[in-house]
Amino acid sequence: MASVIKAVGSQTALAKILKCTPQNVQRMCATGHVPPKHVLRIESASGVSRTLLRPDLYPEAAPTLNQSLLRYELEGQPGNPSVNLSSTGGAQ
Repeated sequence: MASVIKAVGSQTALAKILKCTPQNVQRMCATGHVPPKHVLRIESASGVSRTLLRPDLYPEAAPTLNQSLLRYELEGQPGNPSVNLSSTGGAQ
């Protein structure tokens, strides 16, 4: 919540954006709990990801096929096959 407050300027400014009381915003800051009804508006106003605000409601997206393939290619070492060629009858 500290990054949200920094982005919007103050707890009072956030309260105005959310159309709630400053005490409500202070409670969110103190507990770190953001009510579901405020998540998207806070994300829009502050740029702080909904995943950071409520990971239980907005978990990180699963990687796409392209991201998975890229990770696989990056982890693989050229010249270091994952299958031992001698065990498959390949060239030695």
